Amino acid sequence: MSIDLDGPSLQHAFGAVCTAPILLEVRDLNCPAPELSTAEESQHAGMSSEKRRSEYLIGRAALKAVLAALGRSEDTAGVVWPSTFCSLSHSHGHAVAVALADGHGIGIDLQLQRTPPFMMAERILADETLEWWRALPEVEQASALQRFWTVNEAVYKACPAPQPAYFRHYRMADPTRFDSALSIDGTDYRFEVHTLALANGFISLALRA
Repeated sequence: MSIDLDGPSLQHAFGAVCTAPILLEVRDLNCPAPELSTAEESQHAGMSSEKRRSEYLIGRAALKAVLAALGRSEDTAGVVWPSTFCSLSHSHGHAVAVALADGHGIGIDLQLQRTPPFMMAERILADETLEWWRALPEVEQASALQRFWTVNEAVYKACPAPQPAYFRHYRMADPTRFDSALSIDGTDYRFEVHTLALANGFISLALRA
């Protein structure tokens, strides 16, 4: 069952399963453009297409809202990625920003109307997950692969730089569940990951333990 892609719905759903309180904001193309700093104006002007400029604006609007809620500067040009306390994702005219007041890493990934090609499965799934995915009915494989992609991207954003491993080393404790623990081979990094099904995609949140 899918939920609505809006701030209150996502905040409630993630809040019910996360072990730490998160801040979450959603913006779309119908939202007013935010006021930009000089540095943000420069970044916006340097975008190569109208699509990227539009996504930049809705992403910055969402990010500014969670930064303000944390009592931090709303100048998003000062955020260094990956950030330990906030994350941002956008897809097909929607942007979601999340923040954590006191944490070691947070990541969010939103994917709408986009599924990785099946040939990517061996490159992005750990062995146990790949085996489970291959056993699924073919009609369910595309959706499952899209879900795993959002999990991987959320964990990637929650990791400190430099990135410690490839996606195939991201090991979910239980790939059948939308809420699971995840570890990265060869590291001490541990995460809790939570995924929500949307009408035309998935959104995943990762919190580093």
